[in-house]
Amino acid sequence: RGEKAENLERAIAAFNEALKVGTFEAFPQEWARTQNNLANAYTNRIRGEKADNLEKAITSYHNALKIDTKENDPLNCLQTAQNLGILHYDQKQWQQATEAYNTAIEAVENARLEALNPQDRQEVLSNAINVFYRIVQAHLNLNQPEKALEYIERSKGRNLVELMTQKNLHPQGVSQEIIAQLNELKQRVFNEQIRLHHQSINQKLMGRDNLTPYVQDHSYLKEYQQDLDNFIAREIKDPLFSLTQKVEPIAFTEIQALTDAETCLLQWYITREKILAFVVSAEGEVKVWQSSEDDVKQLFDTINNYLQLYYSENRKQEWRNQLSNLLQTFADILHINDILALIPDTCQRLIIIPHWFLHILPIHALPVDPPQLSLKSGESATGGSELQDLFPKGVQYAPSCQILQKISQTSHHSDFNKLFAIQNPTKDLFYTDLEVNILSTFFTEPQVIAQDNATKNAVLPHLKSSDNHCYHFSCHGSFNPANPLESALFLANKESLTLGEIFELRLNKCRLITLSACETGMIDLNSISDEYIGLPSGFLFAGSPSVVSSLWTVDDLSTSFLMIKLYEILFDENQQVSVPVALKQAQNWLQNLTIESLDKFLEQYQPQIDKHLAQLRPGQRLRYEQSLKQIKQRQPHPFISPYYWAGFIATGI
Repeated sequence: RGEKAENLERAIAAFNEALKVGTFEAFPQEWARTQNNLANAYTNRIRGEKADNLEKAITSYHNALKIDTKENDPLNCLQTAQNLGILHYDQKQWQQATEAYNTAIEAVENARLEALNPQDRQEVLSNAINVFYRIVQAHLNLNQPEKALEYIERSKGRNLVELMTQKNLHPQGVSQEIIAQLNELKQRVFNEQIRLHHQSINQKLMGRDNLTPYVQDHSYLKEYQQDLDNFIAREIKDPLFSLTQKVEPIAFTEIQALTDAETCLLQWYITREKILAFVVSAEGEVKVWQSSEDDVKQLFDTINNYLQLYYSENRKQEWRNQLSNLLQTFADILHINDILALIPDTCQRLIIIPHWFLHILPIHALPVDPPQLSLKSGESATGGSELQDLFPKGVQYAPSCQILQKISQTSHHSDFNKLFAIQNPTKDLFYTDLEVNILSTFFTEPQVIAQDNATKNAVLPHLKSSDNHCYHFSCHGSFNPANPLESALFLANKESLTLGEIFELRLNKCRLITLSACETGMIDLNSISDEYIGLPSGFLFAGSPSVVSSLWTVDDLSTSFLMIKLYEILFDENQQVSVPVALKQAQNWLQNLTIESLDKFLEQYQPQIDKHLAQLRPGQRLRYEQSLKQIKQRQPHPFISPYYWAGFIATGI
């Protein structure tokens, strides 16, 4: 301790001497760095009065921030403001901590604006993720949950939006002349980013003596970006296009506007210390649930176990067998009953905005205590009570409030008679042919491209025509965490439709995208900044208000039954329900299906089944009969396990 104390005294003396040489006027950048270092030393100083040391540290941090502004030097501003925020946070000075962290966040956003690619931007935000954790907690400590929610939203969805920018999308409803001017302005910004990047690399390669201060001039980049922003505001009215250019923070009033008398919003946030859950309703204050640190550790351990079981080839069956118990464990760790108690009894529809690896869990299928069930809807389910049973108007998911807001602001077509379907292009999904053959009969104008015919050249023109109201993909999909834009749906001839290509689509008349395939709802779990980049987000951006996708490798036959029932409910003129409600009802139907009810269901579609079976080889027909026989041995409810029904989620509205 004595040696450390002495070293700090020497450091303080050295920094003070350096300030006499590297003055504010002569070497402002070096002066700012020294002030930051001096502040760090005073923060950790062992000798002297603690209060006096901290005051000197605060003064030096503020001095450094006179030079390290969020505009001129965002990365150093981030570092210094974060240091200042940590000091105030550790002293439980919550208001001052939020002010310092807000400066750091504004610096992060400027630094990301200047970064050249998504990887660099991701790195900037990932390095600053603790700033978001801390400012959220500080606002909660100040009893300001609304501000905490705003910063949670501010930490989300950045790379998704910026990836959209990269794809060179063009706005709708403007002339070619406007598009040409837009591209010219975008190129000018990009060229200046490239120039600054090369300049920075050259300076690092050359090295320099410390007597020659080097400061990059970002004035042109700011000017060009401002020209681009002004042009977009003036000439382009396409609301989706504005989202792709620059992420503006969403205010709490806008978040609350996503709810109504019957709709509540449940937003999750996971830090290294706590699990947070926010309940937003149309009226009244935001209600917040905060976990213990032990809950976070249990959640991490259980998620790791869940993923190890799921991705281990020789333990996949164990994952299936354990799924009900795992969901109960997650419900306990998340204290789901305590959180549900915060939701008003008047709530009929729940919007869930997960965070981090909660995106891969079927939160709608978490088991809940039956007493709450009777309070809300009075429904009963054979398999017990799940969260979605409490909400008669359904449970829907959204990547973020901002993306949900953009979807809600766009006018959507109510027509639902034109179908475009891709059917089993890899020819290894045995029951999807039957699925598509049956569900296509609900539509007056179905277009189906099946098996070997479902090549990229055959599929893309239908997707680009943007005429259809429903797109149904009965095919495999995969998520690529190393390069999210290469995540894909697999077509015939080993070709694929990538997420990057999906972003370029404009499905202006679409009402529903159904991804009746494996793992189409998966996202990048390695992203601690919670980038929701997956196949559903691509289709949401392409114009669909609703996407149905799966969280795990689904059972082929039970999925076919579920999908047929989903469309049957959507086409029931007596109900006219939303996609989340139709999915909920289809899942409840499959979960509670008896052998007798299954026989009636099959009888209803026997003509289509017979026609399908007639086209199969004898061995394939035998496989179908054996599958049904095995199902009927699982008395009395063959699909009661969540494995069969819980994996599908409705994202959007």
